[in-house]
Amino acid sequence: MNSGYPRPLVLPALRGMMGDWIYYSCLMDLPTLADRVDFADDIHTSTQLSDMIQRQLKETRAKEIAAYLASQNERLFNALVVATYRGKPNWHALSSVESHAGASNELAQLGDATLASVGFLTLQGDERLFALDGQHRLAGIKTAIEDGLSQDPFDKVPVIFVAHGDDEAGLERTRRLFTTLNKTAKPVSKGDTIALDEDDVMALSVRWLVDREGDLFCGDRIAFVPTNNLPPSNVVSLTTIGNLYDILTIFFSRANTPLRKKRPDLKDARPESSELDAYFAFAKDIFVSMRRHFPELDEFFSATNTEPVVCRHRTEEGGNVLYKPLGLDTFSTVIAYLSDNMPLDDAFERAAELPRQLQEQPYTGLMWNPVRRTISNRHRVTTRELLLHMLGSATMPADDLLDRYRKETGNKDALLPDPVV
Repeated sequence: MNSGYPRPLVLPALRGMMGDWIYYSCLMDLPTLADRVDFADDIHTSTQLSDMIQRQLKETRAKEIAAYLASQNERLFNALVVATYRGKPNWHALSSVESHAGASNELAQLGDATLASVGFLTLQGDERLFALDGQHRLAGIKTAIEDGLSQDPFDKVPVIFVAHGDDEAGLERTRRLFTTLNKTAKPVSKGDTIALDEDDVMALSVRWLVDREGDLFCGDRIAFVPTNNLPPSNVVSLTTIGNLYDILTIFFSRANTPLRKKRPDLKDARPESSELDAYFAFAKDIFVSMRRHFPELDEFFSATNTEPVVCRHRTEEGGNVLYKPLGLDTFSTVIAYLSDNMPLDDAFERAAELPRQLQEQPYTGLMWNPVRRTISNRHRVTTRELLLHMLGSATMPADDLLDRYRKETGNKDALLPDPVV
């Protein structure tokens, strides 16, 4: 826990009430926040549980958030919710507000209730403060300060203070608030990321492909669906915009190229313009390579009217694996794996030797259910490993793969597919 801050602190604040909670919305700079606010461990009587919470926080997003604070000029945080107990925090409401000389007296009619909600919160330094909501952000702030974050002046972060009772009833009340805040928090959807995110390299590249490179994915060539599920009625699109995002994620994070980065680094820190242009060019090159090595995809991209092409390759009996989002995802992963041992273009060429009809091994019984005529995502790892096995690049022993294949297909006599020559 923090050691206390000897100097009293005066924070500009708004006082409000929601339900039966009185709260104070304040501003704190990053070093003060890092020094005086701790994690929500005092709401648990179990030391092991408190240790687990702090360990998880430090092992997850702290470094990502610290990098965001250090490198992103357009950074902004939501308010942290902080509980305070012990000590003597004091609220000082403003008694009056006046307009600047010469200005119309716009503030003359402020009522007592409005004035009572504006003022200052003072902290003496002997309070105990811990975050109820925003613990990952707090962990990132602490990491950034420990790493020597340099800002002049330091960022100020919005903080909402609530009072915590240091007894069993207070513990229960605070725990309930903690879980409510964290259960109701909803992550940004994949669709919103694709449409709006200005830092996520894959989202930026998807929008660039759709907006700027219209010859590939203009109009109905791409389904504007944030998932990998194509509507059954769609007979004109190659795949979904959500699947396009996933394909770029695979190539940007997994393929052996100079642009390869870890996924968090691709999602949270917008590159410089020159590097971003390189990702855009790479995104286009991926599909140029697909066209060059897979004739059925070139047929789609070359067609003025895509419906006859899609209907020919996406049939009730199965059709071509590359006309299913899961199939494109799987082949992209296989190509990325192959690129560890050969140039990327050679990896495309090698993958093009694989069978691509869903009615064939290794898809039927795994990716494709021939009875229900449906696609299944449950066996994607086994399907990928079988494809790599056929290319002589499996990452698991053949005996283990055969055992897995038989269990997942329910066929105890199944044999591994033959290698492609």
